Amino acid sequence: MKTGASSVYGSDAVAGVVNLITKNDFNGIEVDGFGSVPFKSGGEEYSASILAGQTFGDRGHVMVALDYYKQNELARGQRKYLDCPPAFIFRPGGKERADLIDPRTGKFHCEDFPGPQVWTYDYEYNYLTDRHGNPLPGNLQIPGIPKSQLGGVVLMQFFGADNFGLPSLTGCGDVSCFSAPPGWYATGYDPLSQSVQDDTNPYIAESTIIPKTERYTLYADASYEFTDAIEGYVEFLGNRRKTYQNGWQQFWTFGYTEDGGYYYGGSYWAKGWHGLNYLSPTAVTDRGVDTKQRVDYWRGVTGLRGDLGGLLKGWSYDAYVQYSHNKGLYSSEQLLKDVIDVTSYQTASCVGTITPVSHKQCMDLPWTDPNFLAGHFTPEQADYMFDWQTGKTIYKQVSGEASVTGGLFDMPTGAGPVHMALGVTARRDSIVDTPGPITLAGNAWGSTSSGITAGHEITSEAFGELQVPILKAKPLFKDLSFNGAARVTNVKAVQAGTGISESNKGNWTYKLGGNWAVTNWLRFRGTYGTSFRAPALFEEFKANETSFFSARSIDPCVNIDLNLKAGNIDNRIAQNCKSQGFQGNYGGGSVFATVFSQGGIGALTPETSTAKTASVILTPSFSFLPDTLLSLAVDYFDIKVKGEVSQLGPHNIVFGCYDSATFPTDPLCSLFARGESGTDPKAITSVHDKYINIAQQQSRGFDFTALVQHNLGGLGTLTLIGNATLTTENSFALFASTQEDLLGIINDTSGRTGTERFVGDLNLTWKPHGGWSLFWGANIFGPWSNDRVYKEVHAGSLCNSADPNDTTYNPTTALYGPFCVRVSVPTVVYHSASITKEFKDLGLEVTIGIRNIFDRKPPQVSVVGGTGLPTTIGPVIGTSQYDFLGRRLFFNISKKF
Repeated sequence: MKTGASSVYGSDAVAGVVNLITKNDFNGIEVDGFGSVPFKSGGEEYSASILAGQTFGDRGHVMVALDYYKQNELARGQRKYLDCPPAFIFRPGGKERADLIDPRTGKFHCEDFPGPQVWTYDYEYNYLTDRHGNPLPGNLQIPGIPKSQLGGVVLMQFFGADNFGLPSLTGCGDVSCFSAPPGWYATGYDPLSQSVQDDTNPYIAESTIIPKTERYTLYADASYEFTDAIEGYVEFLGNRRKTYQNGWQQFWTFGYTEDGGYYYGGSYWAKGWHGLNYLSPTAVTDRGVDTKQRVDYWRGVTGLRGDLGGLLKGWSYDAYVQYSHNKGLYSSEQLLKDVIDVTSYQTASCVGTITPVSHKQCMDLPWTDPNFLAGHFTPEQADYMFDWQTGKTIYKQVSGEASVTGGLFDMPTGAGPVHMALGVTARRDSIVDTPGPITLAGNAWGSTSSGITAGHEITSEAFGELQVPILKAKPLFKDLSFNGAARVTNVKAVQAGTGISESNKGNWTYKLGGNWAVTNWLRFRGTYGTSFRAPALFEEFKANETSFFSARSIDPCVNIDLNLKAGNIDNRIAQNCKSQGFQGNYGGGSVFATVFSQGGIGALTPETSTAKTASVILTPSFSFLPDTLLSLAVDYFDIKVKGEVSQLGPHNIVFGCYDSATFPTDPLCSLFARGESGTDPKAITSVHDKYINIAQQQSRGFDFTALVQHNLGGLGTLTLIGNATLTTENSFALFASTQEDLLGIINDTSGRTGTERFVGDLNLTWKPHGGWSLFWGANIFGPWSNDRVYKEVHAGSLCNSADPNDTTYNPTTALYGPFCVRVSVPTVVYHSASITKEFKDLGLEVTIGIRNIFDRKPPQVSVVGGTGLPTTIGPVIGTSQYDFLGRRLFFNISKKF
């Protein structure tokens, strides 16, 4: 069912439902085995299942199924096309690449995350200059290039005498001049230095693309007719899922040089570093980011159903109760915040003291040691810096439902009886989420901190459905019928421990539909319905959670003049910023802003939606195509969601405030603060981002389904099935005045995923005699393009300026000279084929095949160019419909006993 169905199935059935009907007449045992093995290691899938069933005459049945599934991890380094991405940019007017060339390899420079490095921030003057005597940027990057201790290339030795023209940071004989120990070189400030910057993070190759997963499932159901009018039934479903993800991270501290210049005490870990500079050593590691989960879920159902007699003869009933329990354990390794905080502007050894939260014996960390920066920690350092924690989430649901169905009366038109269904349901849902102790203590570096989330909802509903046959077997009305459904829902939410509650009463939804079969070969149908989604438990009850964002990236008052000229802000934002005393060149006064996120109980209402569909179904027959079945269905859909529960995000809160006609009294302006805790009074330090009803989205388009089946006589049957979706509108509005057209784009500038205009599949099956079956299939994903959204923030062009003196140049992208980006991808088609043989005498069926026959890789896009670039994994599009596994062999074996 592709239409909204809340009136039939309750909350959340906004865009449709899928009904699954379990077997109840199975006798015997069936064993299945499945495997999918890529031609290259990584991502292998295996499963095995056993199904056993027994019927008891016409009275009842029992069935039990066991299933085991395993998928091996796919790590990024296991696929070459996910490796270090080049810039993938082009010179204007041609196909010549504009990527930087790494002089050490002669290949395109890797543009991935930088390896170990030390950043400097001049706090008085720019003492470093480039080859032309121009001051270098204050946020100069100085990677830790020497790797002799790591067994790698010693870059300073590779450079030789001329160092490729890179300046040696040996100082100028004055304490104010910046200098670094031998072997460190400034990079990232011109094309040459950028091309030798170490942007090949060794731990990225280990990061998880598809997690290692294991799943165990037990399903059982049984029923028995005690009398002709009473049947009892039970169901049980149990499931355990275990997953593991590998990751990597950068982490850093701040301090001064060894002597602190004229004014400040030097940092204890900055031996050999001099000058009036802040330092920010930035290390990389595969520690402190791995996560694993174990989810245990079980559900039990018991009920009675049967036929009513007496005055209600012809009516049936169904009543059941259900209980489900979901326990999730989520474990993560964390880098301890208090361990890193001790090193910030550290002027003396900390040995002999105790860290304030984790209560560990303090250890001095060698922040400027290349080994340390590259993540090669001693066992003692690792034990001191990292620790594992486990959080727990428990969802519970208890519910009951009773319904009756039957005929009311026969239509006077002779079309048949009018049928009705009536029912009531009640449900209690609860959540208790307890984060791990490190998170509860706010001691996870660079991560969120959170409290305990707890609360419950009580839902009561009444519903009804009506099926009315209007005409049947009449000229031009082979069948004409109407159906309708309505549901009223009351929801009460209560937050544990606070006494805060919220009631949403009288939410009612309805659905109207009609079906008109004109002839045997022509049929029309249509529906109109409303739906709603009650806020999820975590959206209502989420405890205060803190995270960290770059303060400069969410502040529209940073570099006002430059961003206004570049079109990144409008004149109203610029004037509102300047009215509060911000200068046109304000650079931002803090690194991070703390973002507080929490549930919206007391302020949230259910999301609502409307859904319209209209369909035409053709099943013609032609005398010149004997033994051929033809079918074509075209479905139009239009779904609109209002009051979507979401969070604004820190960027939208701050920018929305300064872009408001009622600035500074707009409510958004009260959700963030500047200058807290003694920092720069102009710097954004905190943002409050609750769940609220804000967004609206709409989707329109057409679904196409076609079937052609032809009897080939002695050669068997040939079947061709095609399915496709053509989306004609996909829009999203965070505010009424900010509607975004997401149709056909990969991601918009805020990272919101768009919708492809066209997706489809085409499947051809030939079944010759003898139990053979041959299959060929194609999955088709239409083109995407970020051209429009990229041009919106880049002066209407896919190319940057060719003028190196243009101040709208992004300091990073300017290193590449004039270039154009490629942010669109072509149609991608994945082919698969298989052959099946059924051995009826043995009760055996075997299938073997190949997916992604031509080993089609995800499409590549530019990774350099600024705002508007699509999200990528390495150099390729990072969206789920593309195949990251590559060509693979699969098989399935089924045996019945």
